Formats: sequence, structure tokens, C-alpha cells
Amino acid sequence: MKKNILLSILILIICSCGDSKVYRPSKYPEASTRNNYSFAIPYQEKNSSIIVRIRLNGGPQFNGVWDSGCSVPLKISSLEAASLVKDGTLSDSDYKADLPITVANGQTNEYAVYVLKNISFMDENGIEHTLSNVPAVIDDNVGTSILIGLPVMQGLGYSHEISQYDQFIYFKE
Repeated sequence: MKKNILLSILILIICSCGDSKVYRPSKYPEASTRNNYSFAIPYQEKNSSIIVRIRLNGGPQFNGVWDSGCSVPLKISSLEAASLVKDGTLSDSDYKADLPITVANGQTNEYAVYVLKNISFMDENGIEHTLSNVPAVIDDNVGTSILIGLPVMQGLGYSHEISQYDQFIYFKE
């Protein structure tokens, strides 16, 4: 009986140490592939999130989380909203409505929606890519991350590819 148990353990160890599949991130874009894209936005990885720089209403730049699961175009905290009000780039006239929005954990909350005059992203060549009249949900939780949602991604180009090797998001316009 002991021999059978030891033999089973030995076989299990040998089988588990065999060829294991190694995770390979997306392929590094070759020069020919890069030429198929219109522009690329650099990003950084932090806590398994993709972080990009975003400029709100022509004012300061902020870090934002690239969130393809976010159905609203943009979510900013009251901290960023206060900064925009202080700069004079956001006012009561930009307010549109309070809307119920269901968040990732399934809760539905009321959020104020303002329309930002523009948001922009700087590409690898220093050129800003700007979207106008972007609805932004204001989250009362001070200091929560800016979420850049799927509608903004679609507004920047009809397709995009995230390269983990060089940390760029490549867009086709």
C-alpha cells in the first residue's frame, strides 16, 4: 500500500514538472505592423491596470485607468471636478443630469453628469488627440481613479491594440 502511495506521488510530481505553458504577452509590433496604425498612446502599468495621461478641458493632465468594461465615457472624482471648476473650465452650465448608473459590483448609484468641452491624449510624437463634448460622470468619492471608458476608446479610433512589450496603445483612425 505504501509503495502504491509513493509511486502515485512520484508520478504526480514527474507529470507536474513537465512542459508547462508559459504566458506570452501580445507580440511586439513589428515596424510593418506599427505602420498600419495611425498613432500610439504610451501607458504605464500599475496594480494590473493600464494608466494613461489625459488632459481635461485643455487644463491639467491627470492619470486615468483605461477601462474597457466601463460603459460610461469618463468617470472623474469630485477632486478633478473641483480642479476644473477652480481653473474655470467647468461650470454649472456644463451640468446635464443626475443618472442612475450600475457599477462593477452591481450597485446602482445616482451620479451627476457634466459634459466636458474636450479631453485629449498625447501620442508618442507629442500630438494631442482630442474628443469634444464628452459626458463625464462625477463620483463623490474624492481621489477615486479616473476611468476612461469604452465610448472614449471608440471615439479615438475604430480599433486599438494594447502592446505589453513596448507599453503603447496603437490606434487605427
